[in-house]
Amino acid sequence: MIGSLLTASAGAASLWLGLTGQAATPVLVDRAQAAFDTVAQTYPALNATVMVDGEIAWEAEGGLSRDAADGVTASYNVYSVAKMLTALAYVRLAETTGLDLETPVLEIDPDLPVHYDGVSLRDLLDHRAGVRHYTSREDWISFSDRRCVTPADALDHFIDAPLIAPPEGEIAYSTYGYVLLSHLLVLLTGADSFDAAMQSVLGDTYLARRDAADAEKAANWVDLGDGPEMIEGLSAECKFGAGGLLASSRELAAMGATLAAGEMVDLNGWSDLPGPWAGYAESADLHYAAHSGGSPGGRSFLLVYVEPQISVALTGNADSENLQALSIELADLFAGFDNETREE
Repeated sequence: MIGSLLTASAGAASLWLGLTGQAATPVLVDRAQAAFDTVAQTYPALNATVMVDGEIAWEAEGGLSRDAADGVTASYNVYSVAKMLTALAYVRLAETTGLDLETPVLEIDPDLPVHYDGVSLRDLLDHRAGVRHYTSREDWISFSDRRCVTPADALDHFIDAPLIAPPEGEIAYSTYGYVLLSHLLVLLTGADSFDAAMQSVLGDTYLARRDAADAEKAANWVDLGDGPEMIEGLSAECKFGAGGLLASSRELAAMGATLAAGEMVDLNGWSDLPGPWAGYAESADLHYAAHSGGSPGGRSFLLVYVEPQISVALTGNADSENLQALSIELADLFAGFDNETREE
């Protein structure tokens, strides 16, 4: 059901079971584990955490090359799932301070190039400002090789490039647009770091942290043509809220659970949330949010069903099979949607 609307193991083991205070049924556990194991065997390490009504209902760890640093409590690069968290911070800031998301970005930072005249915060959040994305593998590598302390340190990589706004009604996905949003969030909050800006807005619901070359996290695995190998020192730190955050599957799931419970942002404004990550399935009367993240060295997915209070988080340490289908299958299982309903 939700799949059509989103458009979107060796060593595997269930860790903890419980569903709204009751033991999960063996059939449910077996189906969840089987779905997970099929995907986990394409990763060096893959983790899953499912929360129901704010409590852990099921977890699993799998993969072909796990070590002691892997697991549901270990930090992983979540890559573009960070964009969803950044957008939520802006929504929360608008709710708590009256910030207008239509505010022109030049009002926040007058030192931006003049071609940003007319670009609003919402344009950036919706991927409609025309900020460029990666232009090549070399562009991705050169940006990943940068080292940044604040988002301002990353701006000169892309900020002077001309804007090419997409046709009306379409989006032009841009990681760099969310790097700019990270910079603007620091200015708006007056914080001295991106994490401090996020914490000042989202409070205890923010459980992620920014990446760094010396960060304690699961090893990054990259396939350079001869099979997956561990890469030392891979950092996405200059992406900040565009893809430079770390979190465990438990932390991602917990953030999703606070979103579903209305503790992160006001759910009454769901239909006006910025960005292409939130939606409504009319046939099921179900609000949902989803975002994937993937890049050399990692892949993640966060899926939230609001009404059934389901949060599914997956974290892996290589860029392997897309995790959308697995996230949907797990969410549907724990929401009680049967196969026939899921395929509608």
